Amino acid sequence: MNKLLRKVRKVFSLKADNKAETGIGTLIVFIAMVLVAAVAATVLIHTAGTLQQKATSTGSQTTQQVSTGIQVNSILGLDSNKTTPTHGLIKWMAIQISVTAGSSSINLANVTISLTYHGVSASLTYVGYENISVTTAKDFVYGFHSAVSGTNNVFNASYFNTINGTTNGSKHFAILVLSDPTSSLTAQYPVISYQDQVDLLVNVSAVFGGISEGQSVNGQVQAPVGSPGVIQFTAPESFVSDVIQLQ
Repeated sequence: MNKLLRKVRKVFSLKADNKAETGIGTLIVFIAMVLVAAVAATVLIHTAGTLQQKATSTGSQTTQQVSTGIQVNSILGLDSNKTTPTHGLIKWMAIQISVTAGSSSINLANVTISLTYHGVSASLTYVGYENISVTTAKDFVYGFHSAVSGTNNVFNASYFNTINGTTNGSKHFAILVLSDPTSSLTAQYPVISYQDQVDLLVNVSAVFGGISEGQSVNGQVQAPVGSPGVIQFTAPESFVSDVIQLQ
């Protein structure tokens, strides 16, 4: 009888379900792995999107940097002594520029002309506008002129009137429009596009005191983006006319 009772108790005795505990632990680990994978995937997707945007932006900037540029077509100088050119100095300079083929438009108000002569360097910016009266806020004069339908003489004194003074002439350049088929050039926003041609007018007498015969000048016309136009010439050993081809 005792043996029978022991067998019955053994059959109906409550035992710990070890298999169930093991299954719950595995499920918890699996859920944790899924959550970690989801977080990692979110981070990777965000990082990939950020890198793609940066790559696109960098590519666009690089393309603009490579394709945009200023080209110096020619440089003319005016002798200060028209009667006897050999006794004079170059007092005014006209730098004819255009944008390179395929270039983006360039706002000349943001362009800088750098010049070096006799070991002296100068940096010139667009004269823009100057308040010529302290009594009113509307008396402004721009260093912007147009020869599209006017005189063909780029050294007309009226074109240099805003930079003939020592203060303006030593710090700024003026703009003379030669060709503007796109009508993109205005005094306040002088934006040069493809097929436009302008002269950048420099008063070298105010900047350097003039340029002598046989002397070298180096520099560049630099926009905020793109390749600069190169200025590099040596003045003739003898000035034989009042207008001189320098580059």
